[in-house]
Amino acid sequence: MNWNAVWIKLFGTTQFLGLNMGFWVAIAAVALIVILMNIVFWKMKPLS
Repeated sequence: MNWNAVWIKLFGTTQFLGLNMGFWVAIAAVALIVILMNIVFWKMKPLS
């Protein structure tokens, strides 16, 4: 499946604010990992 073709059909461009779609996908992935790590670590009980 060609994600660029799907994106272009929906929105008409592969850029947002002058940056490529791949950049925004990578930023979203990093943000999701950071949020999940924060949830996991804040839920952990201290050892002592």
